[in-house]
Amino acid sequence: MTMRQLLLSLGVLSASITPVFAQSTAPIKIGMNCTYEGGSSEMGISVRAALRIAVGEINAVGGVGGRKIELVERDDKAKPDVGVAVAEDLVNKEKVVATIGYCNSGVAAKAVDVYQKARVPLIIPVATGTAITKKFAGEAENYVFRVAMPDEKQVDFILHDLTEKRGLDKIAVFADDTGYGEGGLKDVVRLLEKRSKKPVFVARFKQGTPDLSAQLKEARAAGANALFVYALGPDMATVSKSRAAIGWNVQQTGPWTVAFRNHIDVAGAAADGAVMPQTFIQDGVMNERSTSLVLQYVKQNNVKNIPCVMCAAQAYDSMFVLLNAMFQAKDLSGPAIKDALENLEQRVTGVVGTYRKPFTKDDHEALDGSILVLGQVKGGLVQYAYAGDARRSILASRTKAQPKPAIMPVAATK
Repeated sequence: MTMRQLLLSLGVLSASITPVFAQSTAPIKIGMNCTYEGGSSEMGISVRAALRIAVGEINAVGGVGGRKIELVERDDKAKPDVGVAVAEDLVNKEKVVATIGYCNSGVAAKAVDVYQKARVPLIIPVATGTAITKKFAGEAENYVFRVAMPDEKQVDFILHDLTEKRGLDKIAVFADDTGYGEGGLKDVVRLLEKRSKKPVFVARFKQGTPDLSAQLKEARAAGANALFVYALGPDMATVSKSRAAIGWNVQQTGPWTVAFRNHIDVAGAAADGAVMPQTFIQDGVMNERSTSLVLQYVKQNNVKNIPCVMCAAQAYDSMFVLLNAMFQAKDLSGPAIKDALENLEQRVTGVVGTYRKPFTKDDHEALDGSILVLGQVKGGLVQYAYAGDARRSILASRTKAQPKPAIMPVAATK
């Protein structure tokens, strides 16, 4: 099956629909940003590569009503002030119709104000800070959407597995000193309190700390039987190596960053056994869309493993959710696209799953925590921790309401 046939057969592109704004031939500008260096680089590199693949596929079959998509890429350096400047540049100078961006929660938390004020939709494919999409939830309009699993849902999922499935309820929490670590720590403490529990030990540490053995010895002395780490890949690797160095065979876990290659590759054997929540596992069961993305990614970027596979998958899906909203919108104004996102009529088959009305006016989170699976590092790869999740994953969908029948293009029915 050719890429055109695949896209059309899945109802991703509605060739039989000609948007009212298609009279113009100018490219449609869509912003994207993250950072491509440092501890967050694997997220940005994965997002950028996946969005380039998605845009290439869309443009190869005619774009949106004959108009090609132009991806306007920016580097926010993982710095909040730069992230705000990037948002202002994309919105005010480049005049993007929407942006798919932000990998760091602390950066996104400040930049969302720019999109809200300008009434330009922002779809976040990576930053998972719980509060980000709630900032404007009480206002008449909210322009901040997300296709990533919020921290609170990840934490709740992991705590359920640790405390209710495994009986591991003496939890030590290690969190870096960023906004990401701060938000994650608050979620862990709050959701433990809901279970009438509290951490037996809490450690905060500066990003780039070379050794955490002393703090880990304190956690062990406090009687911890599980270690919850809130940090990005490189610092996650420091925890794993420090834990192995002191000979502490305790269950290590954390958010999805446990699965980042810059944790697994740097920590080596010390990472084995660590578990984490996942929306998509590269070495698991895949559908046509996920297989296509992975094959294109590894070939175009000459890699064996996608650095942050969930980042790539969620960014790719974000583009096709946005694409369908643009087809549905009466024009390419921010309010029209926002309304279409909140009332998406067509089902979108993506890499992570199938999106049926992923957003509503009151809910701008596309992913439902019920579809998370538990991943585990085994032999340098992320695999399913439970065999049953492999079967469940391929059937996963993001259902929030029954969709209208998808409008299939004539070309797909011949």
